[in-house]
Amino acid sequence: MTNARSAPEKPYLLGTDAEEGRRLERQHLLWSLETHDLWDRGGFGPGHRLLDLGCGPGFASVELAHRVGGGGHVLAVDESRRFIETLVRDAKRRGLAQLETRLERVEALRLEPGSLDGAFARWLFCFLPDPAPVVQRVVTGLRPGGRFVVWDYLNYHATRLHPQGPACERVLEAVSESWRLTGGDLDIGARLPGLLEAAGCHVVDLVPIVRFARPGTALWEWPTGFFFGYMPRLVEAGLLTESERRAFEAEWHERERDPGAFLSAPPMVGIIAEKRRS
Repeated sequence: MTNARSAPEKPYLLGTDAEEGRRLERQHLLWSLETHDLWDRGGFGPGHRLLDLGCGPGFASVELAHRVGGGGHVLAVDESRRFIETLVRDAKRRGLAQLETRLERVEALRLEPGSLDGAFARWLFCFLPDPAPVVQRVVTGLRPGGRFVVWDYLNYHATRLHPQGPACERVLEAVSESWRLTGGDLDIGARLPGLLEAAGCHVVDLVPIVRFARPGTALWEWPTGFFFGYMPRLVEAGLLTESERRAFEAEWHERERDPGAFLSAPPMVGIIAEKRRS
């Protein structure tokens, strides 16, 4: 079931083209174990009514639809028409009648109070200039005892390429600046527990999500795809020079040939919050 109501779409910071869709799919697969662990901690199961907020192309939405089964319901919300249309086609092909899509900005989210057993948002709040009202909109839609599972960045500045080098440090600075200029926050995970508590939830669990990527592994391709795909945008925005981009590429490829090199991926946090019953 779909809802293709028009929504004023603003450009997603990382784009919505086919290459970004493929990057998001690889990203989803790489972090699948952590995702399912958080869903288990949130108690998401058969028959539940769930929300996937900022669903993108819907890789998590499809898995949630399988998890709740035909007796459940998943509402997938995103502001990108391209992503929603992709998900509509995928859900139809898979016969997932329990998966509903809605083209809508998360800031304008409309939910019937108490209509949800759970909600999920992954790498969403780091993009939002004002996450508190969105958190409140989701919590309003939860029934008492319903759970909001959130996954986001905690301390992006702790990202490190080892051995360390100045070119990578410079690119990380430019990435952080690009987020700040759009009002985002790559350290939003530190504020989210307080925002959830203020919105009427009790934080049940905080789960550290930390991994190390080594050259030649699938996880190494995750930052590789992001940095090499995003750097042209940084150059275009004047946040990185062309010579700095080339220096990063040389430094990165040098680390790829070093069997002792590794990347400390940005620390993230998984949050399980339960709506208070009174």
